[in-house]
Amino acid sequence: MKRFIFFINFILVFHIANAQTKAISFDVNGLKVILKSTQKETVSMSMFFRGGVMNYNAERAGIENLALASAATCGTKNYSVVDYQELADEYGIDISGSSTTDYGTINMDCISKYLDQGWKLFSDAVINPAFDKTEFQTTKERMITGIYHSQSDPETRIEQLSMESMFKDSPYSVNPLGTSKTLGGFTAEMVSNYYHNELLNKNKMFLVVAGNITKEELEKKIQASFSTLKGKAYAPPVYDRKTLTGEHLVIEQRDIATNYMSCIMNAPTMTNADYYAFVLAINALSGSMNYELRTKLGLSYAPGAIVKIQQIPYTSMFVSTTQPKKAFKAMITVYNNIKEGKYGERYLEALKKEHRDRYYRHQESASSIVKDLGEAEVLGDYSITENMVANFNKVSLQNMKDSFGKYLKGAIWIYLGDEQVGRAAFQ
Repeated sequence: MKRFIFFINFILVFHIANAQTKAISFDVNGLKVILKSTQKETVSMSMFFRGGVMNYNAERAGIENLALASAATCGTKNYSVVDYQELADEYGIDISGSSTTDYGTINMDCISKYLDQGWKLFSDAVINPAFDKTEFQTTKERMITGIYHSQSDPETRIEQLSMESMFKDSPYSVNPLGTSKTLGGFTAEMVSNYYHNELLNKNKMFLVVAGNITKEELEKKIQASFSTLKGKAYAPPVYDRKTLTGEHLVIEQRDIATNYMSCIMNAPTMTNADYYAFVLAINALSGSMNYELRTKLGLSYAPGAIVKIQQIPYTSMFVSTTQPKKAFKAMITVYNNIKEGKYGERYLEALKKEHRDRYYRHQESASSIVKDLGEAEVLGDYSITENMVANFNKVSLQNMKDSFGKYLKGAIWIYLGDEQVGRAAFQ
């Protein structure tokens, strides 16, 4: 009897603890806040800015990434660059800023006992960035150097080619990092004006926090620090989600020892009911490619397939190889096997377990929790990530086969390497 009562009490405690770990959402003076309370020794937070590349044209490519990086590092109204950096170093506070295709962030990570110090630097970076001209120039030059390095990296370049080809003539094709030319033309004043006039708007911002802090404690901090944050009219971007038809080939000549190939196809959005079955089908494709092209045929050291999760998602089936023609044929064979559903219930259960394990590993890191919740909110609703394990567990073999055939009807083949060899491979 005592064992039974103990078991019931254990279950109740477990459910109560589980309920406490669920993320919650609330507003503070019109600013949306998402909080996941944890018992971790670290706290992580990010102020998200919606829109990404849809906020500016190609001539200003990179301005948002530069603005957020500078806001986080180039001093504030209340702290000089030196004081800001010394305080961050003294308390082990990590503050950074950046922007991607769909959103930008200013982030802060610190250990829980220094949350007050971390919050002061974080909130001042959001509300009162100073864009110190000397530090701004250093930040800009570092980013331009990074762009030159990325252009010489084949994997980065083929990803850029994928976005440019998939979303040609669309704002969505703009590289959020910009170019050396666009970055070179930005001044501290231009970037400051962009930040204060176009980004600093609580109607396009939301805050995500994960750590050992209560809703009441967080509300007090937000009330004290963000009371001057104003809201302006904001219309969310409209995304043109076109379906690929037919097959197209894009080749870029590059004198490299290993050739890179990627097949770009459509994919469902994260809010689509087909999303979970489709992701599992692409995971099956990736695992089969790895076995066939790497383990069995020795054609590549890193073949695979992924769903690029964003407002307009796409699927990429990729390989790097010295034998493009053989690799291309092997990719097609694997693709057709997955399309025909040549995998069983045991494989499906292994795929589901992999997703469960990945989700729980992410829950071990406060910064990963914040990133997952924030991205889900940008792409539809933060609760998507909270319900992900349950939704993956519902997927059947038929769901996987149906979703694979539904979305993968057209393709763009991207090739980076010896052009002559590349053209011969696709004949």
